[in-house]
Amino acid sequence: MASRRLGLAALIYAGTYLIAYALARITTPWIVPGIIDALAAAFVVLSLGVFLLARFGGLDSRLLLDLGLVYEVVGAAGIEVSLMLGQWPAEFTPVGISWVCVWIVVFPLIVPSTRGKTFIAAFLAASMTLLLYAIGVWRGGHPLATSVVVSVVLPNYVCAAIAVAASGIVYRMGSAIGKARRMGSYRLVARIGEGGMGEVWRAKHRLLARPAAIKLIRPETLGGRPSESSADHQSRFEREAQATALLRSPHTIELFDFGVTDDGTFYYVMELLDGFDLETLVQWFGPLPPQRAVHVLRQACDSLGEAHEQGLIHRDIKPANIFLCRYGRQVDFVKVLDFGLVKSSHDSVLQDAKVTGVGVIGTPSTMAPEQILGNRPIDARTDVYGLGCVGYWLLTGVHVFEAETVAQLIARHIETPPTPPSQRVEQEIPESLDEAILACLQKDPDQRPQTADALSDILALSVGGEPWTIEQAKEWWSERIPTEVAKTQDGEQRILMPSLIDTGGS
Repeated sequence: MASRRLGLAALIYAGTYLIAYALARITTPWIVPGIIDALAAAFVVLSLGVFLLARFGGLDSRLLLDLGLVYEVVGAAGIEVSLMLGQWPAEFTPVGISWVCVWIVVFPLIVPSTRGKTFIAAFLAASMTLLLYAIGVWRGGHPLATSVVVSVVLPNYVCAAIAVAASGIVYRMGSAIGKARRMGSYRLVARIGEGGMGEVWRAKHRLLARPAAIKLIRPETLGGRPSESSADHQSRFEREAQATALLRSPHTIELFDFGVTDDGTFYYVMELLDGFDLETLVQWFGPLPPQRAVHVLRQACDSLGEAHEQGLIHRDIKPANIFLCRYGRQVDFVKVLDFGLVKSSHDSVLQDAKVTGVGVIGTPSTMAPEQILGNRPIDARTDVYGLGCVGYWLLTGVHVFEAETVAQLIARHIETPPTPPSQRVEQEIPESLDEAILACLQKDPDQRPQTADALSDILALSVGGEPWTIEQAKEWWSERIPTEVAKTQDGEQRILMPSLIDTGGS
């Protein structure tokens, strides 16, 4: 699509340039034949070259669009190239707006790009008239009155502003339409949200009635080595998606499909969940009683236990990545999300990283010390630390550590012993559960429960009295989240999925 759009723009430029230049040679007597004819021919040939490169060069679409923006600026210079010679008469008074204005407005409508890139290219293209006029004066041309220069140049910048506004609309519309066409058998219905990694859409299968969630991931957010090419990114993404698809724990979100769009955006098609993540749960309803917190954590252990057996480490266990939902006839059913960001335990330390604002891996509020320091392998015990942070949040409604800056926060994960959960909240927490959470939060991975299954066993013994029951779960959901609330007017399930929209953590 990008190649066709840029190729079309180049052909339009070449054809229009030839016609406009021929008319200018007839109607503008002060244009002296010679070098100007050679320059005009060069710009036509350049445009034809851009057409051939766009259609047959096989370049990556993102690179091609960036080259197209450079071509927009060069094309504007080609329109006004005659000014560079300084051959206009002293009494010269331009009439009407320049073809540069038309080019500035038309190009981003044919080849839309992001607002920032469009602004830069349009501003530079608008400046070509003034630049080439200045060169012409320097070469001996008669300086024109200031009012004349302003009347010539100002429309360029006005058109640049129009182009930026119009391109933003066209780019968003084209992006949505393009994505809808390129998601295989799925039709995008509505955008659920947008975050640091990309977008999440509610989607429908074109033939089946099954709803789904599609997560679009910008390739630069996947981490990896700086030397990785686009093909390397895609290959690594496919390996990780295939590994995730093999996970069969009912508490791991199910992956239906995955792929890469024409513009290089990675996407996962996942089951659509009815519920909310643990971060939202506690924010809305407060800390969980110990029995319920253990019930939730043990389900997460089941998901992670299987992943660890397959050699996959999640790396970003946090409240926002664990979802509590209705699942068929069950409630308080846990799904662990974002397995699309796993790393293999066989990879080198820090090889595949999601980087925070200070250059370290993961989400600062739930990061294990070895993730920050890079001095130990990232393995199952790293996810156990994350589960300890999640359990702390469920029991207290606060994070293990809090600080004014990210640097201070990660320093506390490295150096500061955590306060027992029971000392941070009014509800009674059994001493054995306190000890289980603190064991997960040991700085030394060797001092933590060594596997998710081992942690599950410890948690099962950590709460006295009756466990959290199915009847209690159903009562909680029926009182606070009635079934009919989770439906829209057209019968579609309404979902609350902020956890699928990774904003970089907190």
